[in-house]
Amino acid sequence: MATNYHATHYRTGEDIRAGDRVSWAGRPGTVVFVLGSADVPAEWADPETWPGKPNSEGFMLDVTGAGLVLLDESDEDLEFLGRQA
Repeated sequence: MATNYHATHYRTGEDIRAGDRVSWAGRPGTVVFVLGSADVPAEWADPETWPGKPNSEGFMLDVTGAGLVLLDESDEDLEFLGRQA
């Protein structure tokens, strides 16, 4: 049975936050920012400029071997590894 995850939550139910250490498709990475949050860089602050539809949810990862990856939802490929204190 398929499981639907909230776009900005891990499978564990925790919020996705900037600075989180993650694994994406088996590769280590870090969450750079979450769309709509206070830590979004200025060039991403206006929802009208987001790829896809305005007011969509999503987050940017910096993944080893893949670079920056913008995802619009969490899925089974994204694993939460830890959070900065």
